[in-house]
Amino acid sequence: MKKIILSIAIILLTTTANIAQERKSRFSREEYKNKQKEFIIQQAKLTTEESEAFFPLFFELQDKKHTINSEAHKKVGVKKGEKATEEQWVLLVNEYAEAKIKIAELEKEYIAKYLAIVPAEKVLGVQRAESMFQKELLKQMTNRRKDKK
Repeated sequence: MKKIILSIAIILLTTTANIAQERKSRFSREEYKNKQKEFIIQQAKLTTEESEAFFPLFFELQDKKHTINSEAHKKVGVKKGEKATEEQWVLLVNEYAEAKIKIAELEKEYIAKYLAIVPAEKVLGVQRAESMFQKELLKQMTNRRKDKK
């Protein structure tokens, strides 16, 4: 069981680090937000009025999620390039599990705020579009890496 949890933690850390590195080398955080916003508007079929009311909340949530993940990583205290001990890995796995719980609670809180702005069907459309955007971005990054080789 420890090996499975450790493997999952390593995969999550590696994937997150790789995505973050690719984002840094490809476009700024602002460019990323703009692309994400455009994609979500199109996929969820948000009107201009809905978009103007919705996206400040959406990006507020994204920033809070980012902060939670960053804090979880900082608590462990493993710096880039250092080898972690088993104890640190266990702590990291637990911190990420706690972070996921906090993020889920935040998302539930923000869904209530979203529903005050847009119909439930569009909220679901936004959630699906956000997931699709991440998959598309990952696919594009993977293709770029293959093209470089």
